[in-house]
Amino acid sequence: MINAKKLYAKIFSDERITAVIPENNILNAYPAEVEIFPCIIYLDENQSDGEYSDNKSGASGCSVMVHIFSKKLDGYVSTSDVAEVVAEVLNEKLWHCSQNREIGDPDPDTEHRVMVFNKSIFELNINS
Repeated sequence: MINAKKLYAKIFSDERITAVIPENNILNAYPAEVEIFPCIIYLDENQSDGEYSDNKSGASGCSVMVHIFSKKLDGYVSTSDVAEVVAEVLNEKLWHCSQNREIGDPDPDTEHRVMVFNKSIFELNINS
């Protein structure tokens, strides 16, 4: 197993992402209520062992869930535009997007998009 939160923090501090979402609006835990817009919330969805050799795991199957929130009002970036940037950054690091969908929100002025990315992280390649 790896420290995935540390890896995700590095990924989501990429300047392309912070150019569209202020760094203070990028969270690694779900708040009780989303009150800042636009924002990204990334969650370590799953880590599983993989690629065994000599009865030891040589890789972690990582899955990160990304929630993107914004407002459907003038002056706010759309969740689709943010999703394009997030996908660009993660795809460049060879993460596979297995889910990308718009979620309904009780507030009609709020956009909520969920994305899930997966990658096997090998011990020798932990920084990518």
